[in-house]
Amino acid sequence: MLRAKSNGEGDVERPKTKVRVVALRLLAKRRLTEAQLWTRLAQRGYPQDEVRAAVESCKSDGFVDDALYAQLFVDGRAKAVGDVRLVADLVRRGIDRDAAKHSVASAEREEDERLGAAIEKLFRIRANVSYPSAARALERLGFPTPAIYRFLRARAANVFSDAEQMPPS
Repeated sequence: MLRAKSNGEGDVERPKTKVRVVALRLLAKRRLTEAQLWTRLAQRGYPQDEVRAAVESCKSDGFVDDALYAQLFVDGRAKAVGDVRLVADLVRRGIDRDAAKHSVASAEREEDERLGAAIEKLFRIRANVSYPSAARALERLGFPTPAIYRFLRARAANVFSDAEQMPPS
């Protein structure tokens, strides 16, 4: 395994291996998790010890940070999905389940806010969707069933109260 060398002035020189250069090029294109970087380098056929050294070097330099990746992923997610779906997506990308849960729990937008946005979008796109169909669509987005029905009941109450307040034509 390649080790960092000191140049005698206190600065540490990083190993300049081909694998590390490829890793840095991959990271320059897009943010990757440690697992994604490891997989991409291994798929290119590099020896496991060189891949390990390159990934560790990138981690120690701050180019790979799974906690930051998870937080940016959760906060930057444009599509309104539930906590379960967010955690599953992060785990699929190689983030530890506990770290994924922590990132989702500390998200800028709460699950109820995301659910409200998803319901509004669903009924804006498909105005005549039945409530059971809407509930199934929202469940597929990873929202919990009790919260879905709570929001749908509130929406139905608002729709019917608005209809009663309309003047007769």
